[in-house]
Amino acid sequence: MAAATTSGPSTVDRRSAIADAALKALEAGGSRGLTHREVDRRAALPLGSTSNYFPTREALLTAALHRLVELERPSVEALEALVPHGPYAPREAAELVAGVVRSWITPEHAGLEMARYELFLESRRRPEFQAALDQVRREYLELTEQLLPAAGCTDPRRHAPQLLALLDGLVLNQLLQPATALADGELVGALERFFETC
Repeated sequence: MAAATTSGPSTVDRRSAIADAALKALEAGGSRGLTHREVDRRAALPLGSTSNYFPTREALLTAALHRLVELERPSVEALEALVPHGPYAPREAAELVAGVVRSWITPEHAGLEMARYELFLESRRRPEFQAALDQVRREYLELTEQLLPAAGCTDPRRHAPQLLALLDGLVLNQLLQPATALADGELVGALERFFETC
């Protein structure tokens, strides 16, 4: 009879753990804080483990980006589930999207958004990573185009990039600019004005 064996974390689990640790490193220390050694430490892995899975900085950044997309997926799915119940009036659509913005700026989620903006900054310096980020943004753009008709938008191709830009700006402002952070009613109002012109 063969002896029982115990197996450690799967390759998929370890890759996810490394990507999670990379996001935490970005949140805590910005792009300067993202090193293979720091990710090993945060993931409680032997030194060199991160380099074995993601040898280059671009590969590590891309892993963090794809993990971020996975972690944001529940918010996207919540909006997708509402589509069959549309079309929504501008105020209703604004309330629904404002709910997503609120969820992204909670203390539990805000760190992920900080890491996301660090990834944006890194992409400006690294063409290979910029290509990976561009692909993700195209996917979000296509998804936004699919969702907008449920808000009564008659030209989703034109307005999808505007909505993404608006959301980026709103989240950034709410997280990093307390002096100009919008009250809840103002947040909904800004989104309502967008949907009224969509």
